[in-house]
Amino acid sequence: MPDIRDLPVMCMADAQSIGFAGFNDVPHKPIDVPDGAFTIITKTSDGRRTTFSFQPYDTDGTARFCDIQFHDRGSTIPNANDGRSPTFDMFGITKGGRHIVDTRALTEDIKPSILVLLLDRQTEERPVAVPRLKSTMSDRDLGNLLNRVAAVIEAPSSEIRSDREDLVRQLTAEAAKRNPDL
Repeated sequence: MPDIRDLPVMCMADAQSIGFAGFNDVPHKPIDVPDGAFTIITKTSDGRRTTFSFQPYDTDGTARFCDIQFHDRGSTIPNANDGRSPTFDMFGITKGGRHIVDTRALTEDIKPSILVLLLDRQTEERPVAVPRLKSTMSDRDLGNLLNRVAAVIEAPSSEIRSDREDLVRQLTAEAAKRNPDL
């Protein structure tokens, strides 16, 4: 077992003062992740479990990516080891709070079971060909969605307006699948 320095829970400023990053001004639990594969497990007070598995590219090297899973959504898909992996929803946020990756509109059979957070610095990144995502929406479903959008545009003060956030989320997800350069 690796020797882990157990640091106390502290405020964000204290964590930053000893070399850790901070995120939101709430209590922080700093953890020095050792070299080699290492998993941090968490559980909320109501039993929602997550795992953060830090992995190196080389057996005993520094962690270069982190596999993240949420275990209690209540759905699974077959995995590569002839077992089952939990699925979950996630989204990524960019400038202006825009959601650029959002799995909530995906069907159950293609929801993610692992989120891979790459720990490469910008100077270490290798170019990757971005595959074009398959649309999960049929032409009929897309037509229905566009009709809903047209109704909101035509009568912005109508009760249909309550669907606006859902419409924006669905349109953004479909646009990202159809045009990865967005």
